[in-house]
Amino acid sequence: MTLKNRIFFLGVIIILMGANPMSAQENSEVQEYALKADFLYRFVDYVYWKEYSKKQTFKIAILEESPITTSLLNVTKNKKIEVKEYKNLNDLRFCNILFVPYNCTIPIETILAKFSGKPILIVTEQNGYGKKGAHMNFVIVENKLKFEVNLKAINKAGIGISSFLLQHAIIVQQ
Repeated sequence: MTLKNRIFFLGVIIILMGANPMSAQENSEVQEYALKADFLYRFVDYVYWKEYSKKQTFKIAILEESPITTSLLNVTKNKKIEVKEYKNLNDLRFCNILFVPYNCTIPIETILAKFSGKPILIVTEQNGYGKKGAHMNFVIVENKLKFEVNLKAINKAGIGISSFLLQHAIIVQQ
């Protein structure tokens, strides 16, 4: 067998064994967003909205496109929770949670200004957005998914957050 054939077969074996770096990266992204979706779903039980009644449909909006949408739809299936993507900020009227993905093209300052003082929990996933005024921000610390909480921003929005959730958060200031 020639060297060229050996290299070819070695490549096929590596791919079949699942050592494809692209596949591993895609799989880890799916897992990361499944975990983020689970966090968002659990936040519902530990965050309090003054104007929300359990009789109403709970609304989670995703600004622009994000892999979290599919994961959220799976987590919230058969629940009284509506999950919807919005391509345009002006189309979004009301939601309980607004998720802003890292690749959102709308500046965070514009988003925060539009919903300033409104009881909408703004959750992001971009380093530094917690300090910029996002209420909660997903971060990776020591290869673990964590979340930051900006108490000043949450209080300004009129949202309450349980002490249990705060025990697991990284508190940031504006």
